[in-house]
Amino acid sequence: MDYGCFAAGTSHGFRIYNCEPFKETFRRDLKSGGFKIVEMLFRCNILALVGADANSQYPPNKVLIWDDHQSRCVGEFSFRSEVRSVKLRRDRIVVVLEHKLYVYNFMDLKLLHQIETLRNPRGLCCLSHDSNTFVLACPGLHRGQVRIEHFRVECHEAD
Repeated sequence: MDYGCFAAGTSHGFRIYNCEPFKETFRRDLKSGGFKIVEMLFRCNILALVGADANSQYPPNKVLIWDDHQSRCVGEFSFRSEVRSVKLRRDRIVVVLEHKLYVYNFMDLKLLHQIETLRNPRGLCCLSHDSNTFVLACPGLHRGQVRIEHFRVECHEAD
């Protein structure tokens, strides 16, 4: 991860910016409304999108995994409450709600873990990006606690 670019949601879609030199490199405008969360998977064409309240097609309780090369949704998660943040790594998707985190496998979108947290309205969560280890940090169950989870990374070698 080089932090050379970032994505931002707008009231009508999203934008992708290069940091050095700073410039907009891509934009997508939609008639249905905007996005409050746009998370990129490194510098590739995969994005996690969460709609803003005014977005009629993509509500704030739904995460879309968007492949921008194909211009289509390749995965979707719906929740009973508003999504606070989404974190991506090559093998995992983490969706943060106000009191819970969900960890999914990127390849088949299967739920792997659920983690209860203290109230987390800002969606605080951090992931390691090293492909050999998977460490997740989030609020614990009690005020002032940080929960650190070190998950086993499964390696699949060809036979």
